[in-house]
Amino acid sequence: MDIIETKVENINEFEGVLFEDVKHLLDKKETLENILFTTRVMFVNQEELVEFINKLMEYGYEDMALDYVENLYDTLGPLDFSEFKNENSIK
Repeated sequence: MDIIETKVENINEFEGVLFEDVKHLLDKKETLENILFTTRVMFVNQEELVEFINKLMEYGYEDMALDYVENLYDTLGPLDFSEFKNENSIK
């Protein structure tokens, strides 16, 4: 069984908000900050994680984006960095 599928089956065991439910709210930096500092964001696939990390970088949270990549590597395995926006590359 795939790691992502396993996590989806067990998602009800965790407290937080699904990225899918809040991604439409992330059009402003302030909204992203409120979500980051008040709840746990959960992802059901790598595409959501990549979209979220791109949003973090867009709003200047490069260090936090790198932390997500480093901390989730063990859970999701290697990420396809070609999906990250080039203009937001971490230096």
